[in-house]
Amino acid sequence: MKTICMVAYTNYLTDARPRREAETLVRRGDKVDFIGLAEEGRPSLEVVNGVRVFRVRQSRYRGGKETSYVSGYLTFFLRATLKVWLLFLKERHDIIYLHTMPDFIVFVALLPRILGARVVLNIHDMMPELFMSKFKVSDRHLLIRLLRLQEQVSIKFADKVICVHRPHRDVLVKRGAPGARITILPNLPDPEAFPKELTPPAHNGIFRVVYHGTVAKRLGLDIAVRAFARALQSCPNARFDIYGDGDFRNELDLLIQELGVHKQVYFSKKAFRIEQIAALLRGASVGLIANRRDPATDYMLPVKLLEYVYLSIPAIAPRLYTIQYYFKETELAFYEPGDLDGLTQTLCRLYRCEEERRQLATNALSFVSRFSWDVAKADLYNVVDSW
Repeated sequence: MKTICMVAYTNYLTDARPRREAETLVRRGDKVDFIGLAEEGRPSLEVVNGVRVFRVRQSRYRGGKETSYVSGYLTFFLRATLKVWLLFLKERHDIIYLHTMPDFIVFVALLPRILGARVVLNIHDMMPELFMSKFKVSDRHLLIRLLRLQEQVSIKFADKVICVHRPHRDVLVKRGAPGARITILPNLPDPEAFPKELTPPAHNGIFRVVYHGTVAKRLGLDIAVRAFARALQSCPNARFDIYGDGDFRNELDLLIQELGVHKQVYFSKKAFRIEQIAALLRGASVGLIANRRDPATDYMLPVKLLEYVYLSIPAIAPRLYTIQYYFKETELAFYEPGDLDGLTQTLCRLYRCEEERRQLATNALSFVSRFSWDVAKADLYNVVDSW
């Protein structure tokens, strides 16, 4: 049995990747403490499915200036560092396991590492590319060069590194990271939280489009809503359910009202616990990914896409590099990223053709046969058991 302290600038109950890994380790007998952000209505200390969750007094960044974005990371870094050190002196964890962003979160493990703990860095997103996307700066900007430097310094500090897919690993290695220390652990659905029996194929006569997860401009939900509004002209029995929250929430809500589709578009304006997602998606006709093309989204393999595929929900997705690396044209309904007309036409085509929807869902199961959490979790165990 290993004793592990995980840290992430996130809300534990709604973030699939750290929660899946923490609870998978607990299920095999490890002891896991998790340090994350405050969650509305939840106590500062709570045991969730065997994981001790410690919440610092800080909420997640929800839009604003670059300085607010960075200061949120720095504040959490300081609070998490104090919490990790105090917990470590009491529990003597074998492993300090850090989830990005930010990459420099790895240094909260400085004292435990000096005292003998091992350090694992799980890189969720490519921080330089995400900042380029979010704040519209080029790769030559001083901030981006500094972010690439801190990425590589953070990787060198860690004993083991995890990333989410092959193209991600290739970029990290190209920048100087030692490939032998990097394990690929895809962001796959946990069967414990996504029981397939909750998602029958029946659609009850309604063409129901779904999206769940982060609400951010780079993820193209404004394009999705505009395309859906256009499609309604020839697809009257359609609805669009959006389950999520994020820093683009207010703009998206205003757009829904301006387009006059508030009766056909449901927007929850809140995130949901992981174990609630499968039931929310039940009976969906299609799952929609609308990411714009930018330096960050080209290297994203959206977890929501993998969840649609796992639940046999046919998916619409933009032709972005990493998505096309893993999926064939026959497995997803592809369209060009940012192409409003193309997305509208794809929605209308799938509205009319249930057989195409069924075939897409069937073809995409090829991915499930090659990648599943039941198999991939062995790589997580291998990382944790390396010492």
